[in-house]
Amino acid sequence: MALSKTPAPKRPTILIAVDFSDCSGAALRKARSLAAEKHRRIMALHVIDHDFVEQCIRENLGNKGEIKSKLFLNAKKRLRDFLRMEGLDGDNVEMVVREGTPCIEINKVAVERGAEMVVMGSRGHSDDMKAIFFGSTTERVLRFITRPVLCVPLEGGNHTQV
Repeated sequence: MALSKTPAPKRPTILIAVDFSDCSGAALRKARSLAAEKHRRIMALHVIDHDFVEQCIRENLGNKGEIKSKLFLNAKKRLRDFLRMEGLDGDNVEMVVREGTPCIEINKVAVERGAEMVVMGSRGHSDDMKAIFFGSTTERVLRFITRPVLCVPLEGGNHTQV
């Protein structure tokens, strides 16, 4: 009689959206704290904005393949360095880099990877005019997500809201 080995249950995941802003650093520290106290995994996501890729192509900064390759390599390095600065490395965090519309990709990754919660900064690097008319990336994530979202303000509250 063969015994079937039941796979160990996956630890719940906290998805942290990273745009390299000071506010996303505060969100990463909060996610690290939550993960430690609740024994959760961290998945750090950075989204390369598709509109930026298209703008680079229109400006003849290279062909589509070259531009995407450079942006992905740079994003992966920046994400790795950003995580290391906060005391996180490959052993305790999964890094994901995607291209697309940030609010859509954050939602997609949360569903695809079964994230228990999304943690993100309350204010990042979004264009102020875009935020005025369409809302910040955080606000747009909140409109459509089916997961709990923790919005973390900049530590010390030294930021202005539009």
